[in-house]
Amino acid sequence: MNPLFKTLQIPTEATKTVCPIHQIPVMEIAGHKLCKLCAKETIHQSQIAYEAELQQCLLQQKIKNSGLNKRYLDCGFKNYVISCPQQDNAIQLCQAFAQQIISNLHPNLLLIGTPGIGKTHLSASVIRNILHNTRRSARYTTSADIAQRMMDTWADTAHSENEVIKHFSSFDLLVIDEYGLHDRHEKRLEMVHKILYSRYDNLKSTVLISNFTLEKIKHDLGVRLWSRLHENNLIVVPCYWNDYRITGLNRTGFVGKSIF
Repeated sequence: MNPLFKTLQIPTEATKTVCPIHQIPVMEIAGHKLCKLCAKETIHQSQIAYEAELQQCLLQQKIKNSGLNKRYLDCGFKNYVISCPQQDNAIQLCQAFAQQIISNLHPNLLLIGTPGIGKTHLSASVIRNILHNTRRSARYTTSADIAQRMMDTWADTAHSENEVIKHFSSFDLLVIDEYGLHDRHEKRLEMVHKILYSRYDNLKSTVLISNFTLEKIKHDLGVRLWSRLHENNLIVVPCYWNDYRITGLNRTGFVGKSIF
């Protein structure tokens, strides 16, 4: 129990001093003079501060558990720097996507474009926003990791492909990065698609990130999956501007509008 709260429970004696804030007599408690209302407010504010700190620690732990690499743990809408109108459009679409999930809708998101333009940063921003504003779960992975986990079950009789599918289908939001990059083999691509079909059946939102063109992705997904991704609204975000890793363009400009 808080020592100050204990103090409030013991016998007290009123003094002639008046609290300048609450205009009530100050009490002498265990040799100390204090205003009971001031003391209660102090306890209340301490509890609020403690709970806020606890929630922040829990949020940071959820972000660490989301699968994001160390490089992207602190990436959010606040520190996504805009240097061209296309980036402004991209961040607004991603914020709209996050807001739909917060509103209990089940959209899907497709981030397409060349390397080094911040697609993973945007997906990390969505993850952080969802974890900050809801109690929903979010996970980052790559298509190669999904395929590898499935293949690992072939030599492990204690686990099955179905368990891997259930695992990746359990998250309210799943970000699959590098779609089509390391899964060119038809069998590996099929493994990733099993996850997408399962998530569709369970009304789960998915973010696909790829360096391929929209036509190439549509071809790889196939007509059936492409149609299913649209059912609850598919937001396509084209990301075509200069590679910031080479040019450093995203280190200048103005910071995007932020909701986290």
